[in-house]
Amino acid sequence: MKRSRSKKPLLKKQKRPRKPAVLSEAVLERRVEVQVALQASEIRYRRLFESAQDGILILDASTGDITGVNPYLAQLLGRAQSEFLGKKLWQIGLFQDVEKTKSAFRELQRDGYIRYDDLPLETWDGRYIDVEFVSNSYKAGGVRVIQCNIRDITERKHGEVEKAILETIEEEQRRIGQDLHDGLCQQLTGVALIAKALAHKLLPGAPAESADAAEISELINRAIDQTRDLARGLSPVEIEVAGLRPALQKFAAMTERLYNISCVFDYDELSRAQYPYAPLLATHLYRIVQEAVSNAIQHAKAKHVIITLTTIQDRGMLTIQDDGTGFPSDAEDKPGMGLRSMRYRGRMIGARFKVCQDPSGGTIVTCAFPHQKEARS
Repeated sequence: MKRSRSKKPLLKKQKRPRKPAVLSEAVLERRVEVQVALQASEIRYRRLFESAQDGILILDASTGDITGVNPYLAQLLGRAQSEFLGKKLWQIGLFQDVEKTKSAFRELQRDGYIRYDDLPLETWDGRYIDVEFVSNSYKAGGVRVIQCNIRDITERKHGEVEKAILETIEEEQRRIGQDLHDGLCQQLTGVALIAKALAHKLLPGAPAESADAAEISELINRAIDQTRDLARGLSPVEIEVAGLRPALQKFAAMTERLYNISCVFDYDELSRAQYPYAPLLATHLYRIVQEAVSNAIQHAKAKHVIITLTTIQDRGMLTIQDDGTGFPSDAEDKPGMGLRSMRYRGRMIGARFKVCQDPSGGTIVTCAFPHQKEARS
């Protein structure tokens, strides 16, 4: 009798579960290094974002919602950071033309970049500032964002306006000086010659009238000298011809004659201050001296002024010292004081400009400038 085979399925051989692969120590260390580097990069970015001295806005590129704003921009515009978040660029009241802003945003979405070199923004308290606005689009964490960099150029624009005003004044002074020298002085010279000839004619028969005519001639000649001095002050041609030192020497002598005060120009023979300066640099220094001496005489009633030009280490040093009553505390705001003009000229030549009271009385104006350096145009 045959045995029947069992119909039960044979047991399959079970596979042993695989043990999870053990990462090597080098791979683990590399992963840790990458994570630390990413964290450090994020910290650096956050610190740059928080401490940047330009305004930064971060937008969602698809919706235009503001997702980030740095403290500088919030402070610049006079708003809390929370007031920006979640709003559209055209909803925060900065840009006057909403439709233009929307159009610019669409352009930015399409092209990924937009720039405005001069854009007016309105602050929370109603002031207007001029900014340079640059935006670009990029991916961050797989999400496309738009970064707007906003730089305040108000001071730079004011500087450009100041520069244009000073250049206009300089040109007008040259023109007036030339007119005085070539026009009025020539006419006065002719009148003086006529008066002198009249004195000679009157001398035989009318000696008294002859003396009067001679006195008139002398007074006219004095007026000619004063007019020439004024013309030289308005248009100091000596700067371009002979240099700064001779121009300041003549200026000091002219100041003594015109105002009947003591005005002394001193310089260091052994230093490079005796060498000619670039004409533009020399002109700025000459105008600073003019303004400082004018303030000393007209506002501080000074009787003695000392102008010094020397070199200290690697910088030229211009000093104007007087014995007047000193500068008023609100001198910056008073018209005609010329302090803004002097400070601006100092910035143009990269100088450190300072006005202070002399402990012994009077005022000391100092201008320490890079020696023999061309002024910025």
